[in-house]
Amino acid sequence: MTIHTLLLEYFSAYNEHDINKIVSFLHPDCRVIFNGEVIMAGVAAMRPYYEHDFLNSQANATILECNEDANNKNGIHVVLKTHDNRLVDVTYIFELKKDDDEFHNQKMIEHIIHSVKHQQDSQ
Repeated sequence: MTIHTLLLEYFSAYNEHDINKIVSFLHPDCRVIFNGEVIMAGVAAMRPYYEHDFLNSQANATILECNEDANNKNGIHVVLKTHDNRLVDVTYIFELKKDDDEFHNQKMIEHIIHSVKHQQDSQ
C-alpha cells in the first residue's frame, strides 16, 4: 500500500468520524510536532483530541494539495482545509516496513504541522 493510499484511508476515517480506524493508523508513540516542539505524543494523548473534534458533527478535512516528501520517502506533504476554514500545512511521516503490504502494519509516526491559517470565506 502506498503512502498516498494510506493517507486517503486516514482522511476517509477522519471524515467518517471512525475513531477506532483512525487510531489503527497511529504508531503507539506517534507525535504531533508544531513550531519544532512536540505538542502531543502517543495514541493515548491523541485519541481525546479526535474525540473532541468529533463533538462537532460537521468536523471534516479536505485535501487541497498532496505531494510525496522529496526529503523523506516515508513522508507526504499535505495542505488541507478543515470544516471551520482552517488551512493546515502538514507533513505526515509513516513507518513503512519492507516487504509488508499489510495496511495495519504501516503506522503514522509523525504529524509535522508547518502552519495553520484561517481562510476567509469567499462567498
